[in-house]
Amino acid sequence: MNGRRLFSSGLALSLIFCCCASPVSLGDVSIAKGPPATQTVKEQSGLQLPCNYQLPVGYRQSSSVILRWRKDNKTLRQAELGQASSTTSEPQLESMLREDARLTLNKQSGALQFASVLASDAGKYQCQLLVEGEMAASSSSGLLEVIEQLKFVPQPTSKNLELGSYSKVHCKAQGTPTPQVKWMRETQLPLPTNVTDQNGTLIFSQVSNDQRGQYTCFASNSQGQISATVSIGVVVAPKFSVPPEGPIETTEQGTVVMHCQAIGEPKPTIQWDKDLAYLNENNTDGERFTLMENGTLEIRNVQAEDEGRYGCTIGSSAGLKRAEVLLVVKSAKSASNSIVTRIIIVIICLAFLYFVLVLGLKVWYRYRRHLGKVQLEDATHAPTCDGHEHAEHEPCLTEANNSSKNLKSNKLRESTILEHESQVADEIV
Repeated sequence: MNGRRLFSSGLALSLIFCCCASPVSLGDVSIAKGPPATQTVKEQSGLQLPCNYQLPVGYRQSSSVILRWRKDNKTLRQAELGQASSTTSEPQLESMLREDARLTLNKQSGALQFASVLASDAGKYQCQLLVEGEMAASSSSGLLEVIEQLKFVPQPTSKNLELGSYSKVHCKAQGTPTPQVKWMRETQLPLPTNVTDQNGTLIFSQVSNDQRGQYTCFASNSQGQISATVSIGVVVAPKFSVPPEGPIETTEQGTVVMHCQAIGEPKPTIQWDKDLAYLNENNTDGERFTLMENGTLEIRNVQAEDEGRYGCTIGSSAGLKRAEVLLVVKSAKSASNSIVTRIIIVIICLAFLYFVLVLGLKVWYRYRRHLGKVQLEDATHAPTCDGHEHAEHEPCLTEANNSSKNLKSNKLRESTILEHESQVADEIV
């Protein structure tokens, strides 16, 4: 009897062990309830998408099990359910959406929870249960529709417009359904001249001073109406009336004045910098550097370290502009060398001019001498009166003969003087 009882007990234990050790069929891994086919929620409201899954305890203890949520066929969130470490590389092959603190995945219930729904959350959602070595169990896809809250994107802001320019001021709104947007001036006043409203964009064809003031943008749909008021100012961009000019050269211990004046509305401020570092009380010598009210910078007792690029920046709410000038500081020795060099250059130039003058005089004297010789030869070959010519020509006058002799004598004297002058010029050269 005792042997039979022991055999029966052993058989029963064997059957129980076999039943517990037998593999669980894939049909036991399933998702009983997934996200609804279509669900509509308002923006900024809370939401929970269900994923009721069935997973036998045996899988949790012996296999790698992953619970995963997907949005528009991309992995959104996933969690490890099994106790065994994962050996599959499938999750790393898919694109993971960026982390979002609004979303949490409940491992116990499988639900995906939204703390605050945004318009970008709209899309198709699906939950899956992945068991290592088995086919994935997936729920049906559910479509999430989000009623976007009526809002401005971005919020309209005040703006300064440049006088006489062509400018735009935008007002864009989003919501479900698509809102209507329009502009009004101050308290329901019509828009001024040269200002038009085109689908929520204020267009200023030519900005003028009478267009200053408050403008309100209205957006409305079935959810209601919202508004935003902005201030439009008219300004004149800063301009240089006296820009800094250079380069400027000076010697050590000298004084330098750099001019910089500007105009604009509102009145622009003026700031100087050296090598892109703004000048202030901490990095300048107050006894040597002086910034005048009109923007002029004066540097007294200039030092070698003062050399560099000085920039003048003018600015206001209408904008910024910058111009710079190069300051070159020369030492006293280099300045004296420069003076000597200039003196040498002047002497060389004077010597060259003297040479050109003498050469010109020589050429002129030679020309005069040649001209005198030609005139003398012409006088020598002039006709004379003798006995043979009295019969055929008119008689020669005695006065004419005397005049011819005087002319010859004068030409000869001039030729002698020219030869003497030419010799003097040759000696000078």
